[in-house]
Parts: sequence; structure tokens; C-alpha cells
Amino acid sequence: MFRARRPRYTATVEAVSLIAPRMARITLGGPGMSAFRCDEPTQWVKLFVTDPLDGRTVGRAYTVRRQSPSRPCIDVDVVLHGKGPAARWAESARPGQEVSFGGPKGSFRPLPDAGFYLLAGDESAQPAVLTIAESLPSGVRGTVYLEVAGPEAEVAVDRRADLDVVWLHRTAGRPKGEALRDAVLTATVPPQGVTAWVAGESGAVRDIRRHFTDRLGLDRQYAYAKGYWKLDEADHRDPLASD
Repeated sequence: MFRARRPRYTATVEAVSLIAPRMARITLGGPGMSAFRCDEPTQWVKLFVTDPLDGRTVGRAYTVRRQSPSRPCIDVDVVLHGKGPAARWAESARPGQEVSFGGPKGSFRPLPDAGFYLLAGDESAQPAVLTIAESLPSGVRGTVYLEVAGPEAEVAVDRRADLDVVWLHRTAGRPKGEALRDAVLTATVPPQGVTAWVAGESGAVRDIRRHFTDRLGLDRQYAYAKGYWKLDEADHRDPLASD
């Protein structure tokens, strides 16, 4: 995933906190990160951690939720779904543990002629969605759709732009991604000046991607849609979206 020239950093877990019942915020810092820079929304790193179940080292991609402006540390938000090695590591992570990561990679740069933003994601994409929402300047309008398990999973959203934040709560027995898909497919957007960014379960994102092109007529540069994960598939990679 990473080319050889991309640097790899060593970091120490400084703090672990629950920001929602199934979402952990892990702060990574230390002198090994002194040269690390993350300056744009949605940038991500590949975090290498040890699975507490079998001792294997695995790498998984996570959005940099926030980088401290005053010292070398970053926050990474991890969904505690309990089904993978990185989630198991996050549940057992404690201050003082050492990890490494490569990156950053990817970025989102607001387009100068975009006056309305349609942003959407489930828990896996929530950190990336919020980095965009919080970066948009005042005067910009838009709607943010975030699918979560229930009201207890909602988090605070800091924003300067005129954004409506809509929390979508999954009902019992409904597959993840359906509420997000249905909300985006029926969302009201202006006829021009729309930029869309969505990520989440691959099947739901596939339908949304088709909607962006066939129904809204958005050019690819104005419509980002990526499957971050797929039901019953480990470490899914969406071949239809670039980083």
C-alpha cells in the first residue's frame, strides 16, 4: 500500500479514552513523531499493531482525527467492533505501549466553486467525515449524515460552516449501511455547486456512487465514494475509489 519512500514512525500510546460506547480515541505521541505532519482533512496512516490474541503484527488504515499543533502527537479513533486484530488491540491498548505507522496518505481539498457539501459515513468513516466538516469555512452550506448504533454513540461536532448534522440510528436487525444509503439517496441538494464525500460499507457505497453519477450528474472530481469495509470480508479494499 505504501511506496518505499514513505516514512515510518515509532510512537507511544499516551492515552486511551472512550468517546462513544464502541469508539476509542487513542493518542499517539513521543519523540519518534517529531517529523510527522498531517495538514489536510481525511489523511490517514497505516498503523502497525500486535494482535493480543495471537501475537501477529498487522497493519490497518486509520484516519488522523487530529494532530496537536503544539507537540508531536495525533489522535486516532478506532471502532471497537471486536471482530478484527486491530479492534482487539484497541480494546487492550494502554499508555506506554509502542506502535509504528506509515504515512500520511490521502487528502481532501475543498474545491473553490463548491458551495454545498454532502458528507456521509458510518462509524468507520466518521473520523474522516468530521475532519472535512470541521475544516470547511464559514459561509459554506451542507448536510452531514452519520450512521451510528443509537443516540448514545453521537459525538460533538465543531464547525464553522453552515452544516446540518443528521445522526442516523440503526434499528434492530437492519444491516449496517442501509440507513446511510437511504438518507443520501433521498437527500435534497441544490442543482449546482455540490461536492459529495461518502464512505462506509461497500455495498451501500456502491449504490450511493451510482446515485452521484446517474441521478445527480456529478463529475468524479466532485463526488468521492469509497467502501471502507465490506460485510463478511476482512481488510476490504475498494478498487473503484482512489485514496
